[in-house]
This record gives sequence, structure tokens and C-alpha cells, in this order.
Amino acid sequence: MASNHATRHPLLATRSLIMTTSRIRTKGLTRTYHVGEREIPVLQGIDLELPAGKLVSLHGRSGSGKTTLLNCISGLDTPSSGQVWLEGQEITHLSEKERIQLRRHELGFVFQSHALLPTYSARENVDLMLRLAGWSWAERQERVEQVLALVGLKSWMDHRPFEMSGGQQQRVSIARAIAPRPAIILADEPTGELDVATGAQILRILHHIAAQERATVLVATHDFAVDELADEVYYLEDGRIILQ
Repeated sequence: MASNHATRHPLLATRSLIMTTSRIRTKGLTRTYHVGEREIPVLQGIDLELPAGKLVSLHGRSGSGKTTLLNCISGLDTPSSGQVWLEGQEITHLSEKERIQLRRHELGFVFQSHALLPTYSARENVDLMLRLAGWSWAERQERVEQVLALVGLKSWMDHRPFEMSGGQQQRVSIARAIAPRPAIILADEPTGELDVATGAQILRILHHIAAQERATVLVATHDFAVDELADEVYYLEDGRIILQ
């Protein structure tokens, strides 16, 4: 693989003066929504430090603030106060254009609903992410085969989503997320629509990827099975970390 994809994106190349060994760090993170004259606090002072190469469970019930926290970490949402660092670079005040580039090069996303393009094959769904990230044709072909083999779908590369089971579709979405070699993978209820056995398989794949790809995998979930496989577990309740 060409070395240009082994280096970090330029937005993260210049580290802040305060260095950190954490891949993800938040300090005093809050998010409050306004509905009419009402203020609805969703996140209330979140402090996290998450290292590389770990599968981390962010456990909480529906409405606890899990998705909002993922959105603030990824730059899809802007916190009301507090800061977010990715590999030592504070990202809270980046422009929208810079956030888009950050997500394209440094973050991978796995959703509960898979979010695959229905008319694209598994190969094409994964390849699209690499095209957007600017990889060459030869690099894309090699990496697509590598990640689909990693999730056990090398023989399904030319199948479209409707020809696959829910678990297979979720494995394609994982392959798509890790294809550009992101530093961070954010998974929002990745086992929510799967049976117990298939969900456990998906979790083992995510754990393996965290170790093999040296990614930080943050899984927002209400599934206690995730906690059993996670390297670290954080419990979120009413927008606060209550137990670690």
C-alpha cells in the first residue's frame, strides 16, 4: 500500500502544545438543545480519554445522550461548551469544510441500519469510500479485497445488499468503515437489528479490527453483550458518565 495513506490527514498533522496519548479526548463536553423557550440538556460535562487499539463500549438507554456524544466527537454536531480532541488536535472550532475532510480521512462510521447503497455490490459500496478519499484504482482494488476478506465476505464481493443477510450487510458496512484506514470508528447500535449469534459475530469482528488496524472503536449501545467483549466500558445516564 502506498505510504501516502499511512500518514494522518493534514488537519491532524500539527499537534497541540499539550500532547496526549489518547486517540479521543473530551473535556467538560455539554450539549443543550432549545425547543421554544425550553432548554433540554443532553450532555452534561463529559470527560473521556480513549486510547488506540481498543474497543470501547458507551452503554446507555435510549435518550441517554449516546448518539449526541458520537455526533459531537465526529463534528456532525457542535457542543454547547467543552472541547474535543482527536489525536491531540482540538477540533471543536474547525470549519464545516474542515470537519468534512476530517470525517472523510480520519473517521469511519457503522450504523444500525447498514446504510448501504442498494444498487451497489459489496465491492462497490466499499470502493466508494476509497474513491472519495482519493485512493488510486490499484490501491482501491487491493484494499477492497483485503477488508472484505477481513470481515469474511471475500466470496460475496459481487453480491448486492438484497442478496445478503442482515449480518452480512452489517459486515459490509464495517468493511466500508475501515477501508480508508481511519484512526477512529464510531458505531451507533451496530447490533441493534441483529440476532444474538450474529450480533456476537459482529462484535468479535470489531474487536479484532481494533487490535489489527490499531483503530479506536467506540460503540454506542444498550446491548450488554458489547460490554463483555469491550476493553473499556463507560455508562451514560442522563447525559453524564456515571460509572467507568
